[in-house]
Amino acid sequence: MPITPAAVSRLRRTAFYLSATALVTCAAAVASHAQPSRPRDLRRQDSPLTRDPRRPTAYEYENENRNAQIGKEVDIAIKQGNDAFDAGPARYEEAVRSYQEAAKLNPKEARAYLGLGRVYAAQNRVPETLAAYRKAVELKPKLAEARFNLGLVLFVTGKREEALVEYEALRKLDDKLAQRFKEFMDKR
Repeated sequence: MPITPAAVSRLRRTAFYLSATALVTCAAAVASHAQPSRPRDLRRQDSPLTRDPRRPTAYEYENENRNAQIGKEVDIAIKQGNDAFDAGPARYEEAVRSYQEAAKLNPKEARAYLGLGRVYAAQNRVPETLAAYRKAVELKPKLAEARFNLGLVLFVTGKREEALVEYEALRKLDDKLAQRFKEFMDKR
């Protein structure tokens, strides 16, 4: 049977197709073996201008779950710190570790620094007490308890002008605490 030019052309096209298919398949196999499988990418894939807020993305679900878990861990650490501080004989080192763990989990948690200040004040560690209360006030300026405690420590250590600044800020936040602070200053 003679080979016609049309048959040769068909053979060439078939060979080209088979070789191209083999190259693509081989390249895909090499690429899949070159990169190990990665966990699901949780970066935002959509534009905030076009996305529907009623339909959260996988990133938003994962982020919300992670933040909720961290919040629970912070609350547990603060509770453990409070329990250690309020125990029969206070367990200061355990309280410090718990408050520091809470601050490590969420560096913007003012309650952790407020707790650290309480522990340091009970141990008469004045520089650490001032630093902890100042950090709590810095993180949450409207936290009246932090301003009250910082003002007391400043007043007792002789920094009366700074204590008066805290008193003025406290007057705007909580009248009862401000009144207690005023009474304390008047007795001294």
